[in-house]
Amino acid sequence: YAASMWTVSINSAINDGQNAHYDESCSSTLASTFSNGAKDPNTGVATTDLYGKCTKTHSGTSAAAPEAAGVFALALEANPMLTWRDIQHLTVLTSKRNSLYDAKKRFQWTMNGVGLEFNHLFGFGVLDAGAMVALAKVWKTVPPRFHCQGGTMNETRAIWANESLILHLKTEACRNTESEVRYL
Repeated sequence: YAASMWTVSINSAINDGQNAHYDESCSSTLASTFSNGAKDPNTGVATTDLYGKCTKTHSGTSAAAPEAAGVFALALEANPMLTWRDIQHLTVLTSKRNSLYDAKKRFQWTMNGVGLEFNHLFGFGVLDAGAMVALAKVWKTVPPRFHCQGGTMNETRAIWANESLILHLKTEACRNTESEVRYL
């Protein structure tokens, strides 16, 4: 499910900025939320428990997903016209790297083609509810997703680290239709 285009994949970070030991690295991770404490595993997110009482030890990705859902709910309250694609855009554009780091030094922060940093553990950083709600208020909904199958390439090509691979595909598929590709 994490790699589904309709999923907003959220990971967790502990409060000193490092990833939790149980986190999975995944290129589909869009963002993270803070979870339990690094020095005191008994600290976590305050919430109600199964018995109608309060707990301060809710933690991990079990806490990260509902925290993110709460942030998305605030954005939708600010702008009820937001679509699933808008939520993904807002997540990417407003998440903050802060002081997040991979304690095992496996995954470095990398700059993508539009100048945003991302990491396979933290996505584009920690969700920023205030920034997301502020941007949601003025956000113009992105166009709907269309599918157009165009040219193909059957030749095997190597993709080398730190190098570009440029593919030229000539296609007129979907020209003059509702799903004509105008930009990516």
